[in-house]
Order: sequence, then C-alpha cells, then structure tokens
Amino acid sequence: MQPNRIKQLWKENKTALNAWITIPSSWTAEVMAHAGLDAMTIDAQHGLASDYHTILPMLQAINTTNTVPFVRIPWNDPAYIMRMLDGGVAGLICPMLNNRAESEAFVQASKYPPHGFRSIGPTRASVHFGDEYFGTANTEVITMAMIETADAMKNLDDIAQTANMDGLYVGPWDLSLALRHAKIADFESVELLGVFDKILNACAKHGIVAGVQCPSPEVAIKMSEMGFKFVTAMNDTTLLKTSAQKSVEKFRNNIIQNSSQNGANPYA
Repeated sequence: MQPNRIKQLWKENKTALNAWITIPSSWTAEVMAHAGLDAMTIDAQHGLASDYHTILPMLQAINTTNTVPFVRIPWNDPAYIMRMLDGGVAGLICPMLNNRAESEAFVQASKYPPHGFRSIGPTRASVHFGDEYFGTANTEVITMAMIETADAMKNLDDIAQTANMDGLYVGPWDLSLALRHAKIADFESVELLGVFDKILNACAKHGIVAGVQCPSPEVAIKMSEMGFKFVTAMNDTTLLKTSAQKSVEKFRNNIIQNSSQNGANPYA
C-alpha cells in the first residue's frame, strides 16, 4: 500500500482539502475527483449512498485520480467498518462517538492485530493497493472520530488519547445543537469558536489532527488558518443545487431585462 497522501500532507503541516459526497453516482464522484481535491468523503450516514454495491463503483471512480477516498460510516459498526476497508477505503470518519470506549471500539475494528480485531479479507483493497496491503494498512488507513455531542465534549481529552487514532472531526451543526448554542453552526460565534479552540488544543496536546465540516470554501480557509488540517469545503449536492439555481436566475433575469427593453412580456 502506497503512503496515504493525506498523512503525507499532515507530516508537512499542510491542510487537506476534502469534499462531502452525498450523490450515489460513480459519474459525479469521478467528476468531483478530477477537480483536484485531496480527499473526498462519501457520506454513508446522511447521504444517499450507503450500500456497498453503490459505494464500490464510486471508490473505483475516485481512484482514477490521486484523490484519497474516505467514508463517513453510518454508525460504529465493526461489520460495516471492515466492509468499507476491504473495499479500498483509505480513511474512515465515525459519527456520534461519546467516550473513549466507543472511539477505541471504532479504531480497533479498523486495525489488524495486535492493534485491533479487524479480520483478514481485503478483497478489493489487496487488488488496488497491492499484496503488501496487509502489512501496511494499520499505518496508512486513517481513522477520525466525530465530535458532535455534549458527551463527546465532556470526554474530549479522553477521546483524544485513543490509541492509534489519527484525528478528531468536528460536526458543527450537531455539536452546536447539542450544546444549545443560540445559533446552529454559526462560525462567527464566540461560543462556537471557543469550542473549536478546545478541540484544537486537545488534538495538539495528544499529537493528532483536527478536522471540521465547513459550509463554504471561505469558511474552510478560516478554519485552516485557525489550525484545522482536514477541512471539508464543499458538498456535491449543494454545489449542484446552487449552480443550477444561479444559472436559472441568470437566464430568467437576462430574458426579463431584454424583453422589458423591447417592450415585450417574455412569459405572455
């Protein structure tokens, strides 16, 4: 297995740019991958691609580029974790982890003995990454625990000490809701920025990476400057929706403007 490009970026103290993938299509995954992203995370929790037969061709499409495929698994389920890794996923993000015991269970399901209890059977992974996969997977596969609950914040320092875990990934929407902030995912809020500081400090203290879900590239830039080294700057569904709306709006406004100048009703 070749060195994980995301880990290489982190070693160079660089930020990895990630996109959130919710559309269950190998074609749109391939298009996104060719945009030059560092990583793409297929959202198997809230996205529309969750079953193995849908995700597999998406992984194959992403692998036509140097973009590193991640999956946000739907739950802390060892069977699902191992299935994704056997399919060739190079990074996993696990949602709704509340304490160290849960984060340890997640990481151990992702690692072969002696660091975990992952069983041997890397069907596609051994084809894609090569026969040496078994000997390098424990080192190269990335595991990130989501911090998005009040209990996770309460147990933050303990979770950050999880053995063989690579980082914490912040879900600002669920987290700000769980902490009863006045506004959900308000990246200008002193309240939420203070939470980010605590998470960044915990990661720095224990030598792991901090990642965060962002609503836009502009916010992702600010979060990178703040110290996050894995930033999600875009969502495929949002990109498609926003681009379509802007194109329609531009056309409608232009037609109306031209018709009004000619004294005609474009919708008559």
